[in-house]
Amino acid sequence: MARTIAAVTIGQAPRPDVVPEMSALTPGVGWIEAGALDGFDDTALAAVLCRPGDFPLVTRLASGRPVVVGERAVAPHVEAAVRRVEGAADVVVVLCTGEFRVPCRRPLLVPYRLLSAAVTAIDTAGPVAILTPLADQAPAQVVRWRDRGLDALVIVASPYADTDFGAVGRQAREMGARVIVMDCLGYTLAMRAAVQSASERPTLLVRSLVARLAAELVA
Repeated sequence: MARTIAAVTIGQAPRPDVVPEMSALTPGVGWIEAGALDGFDDTALAAVLCRPGDFPLVTRLASGRPVVVGERAVAPHVEAAVRRVEGAADVVVVLCTGEFRVPCRRPLLVPYRLLSAAVTAIDTAGPVAILTPLADQAPAQVVRWRDRGLDALVIVASPYADTDFGAVGRQAREMGARVIVMDCLGYTLAMRAAVQSASERPTLLVRSLVARLAAELVA
């Protein structure tokens, strides 16, 4: 019987900018999708937009439009989306590096835990550049990663704008980064290639890291 991975976005499904690259790393495995904001009208969407005091997370609607939601505000809707797909999947993946804690009847991959474990397992012997999509995330990102024992250099680089990722890589190198971490599921393989080529530094991409662990779980 074919194995299935369910991808749950904090925005709206499908995510053609994310899932095809991840599914290419899991040959022979089927993927299904659900979104925390599926079916939301403008009124429902307004209720989850980021407010002061909540951690901002950027995602996409089905139209392709990016929106910034609050981590706490969207959490119950992420949980509801997981419940919709968990019965049809062998593994469930949350397509966000927000700090979600979601009950699930299947193995659940929450990327921030995986990314944190992977990065702290690397002896970098120097600072780590953390790429984050939003300027409003930067102060909290410094704290989050330094609480994990890292000398974190946070660089704002949106995957949803016309960002020069070669320039981002050069900036990370000039800042003295030994390793670069692309801390958003929106970053693509091509963006990672541009950063790594320009920086000449090892560069960790969360979407491929998550996809490879998911492949291990369904092998």
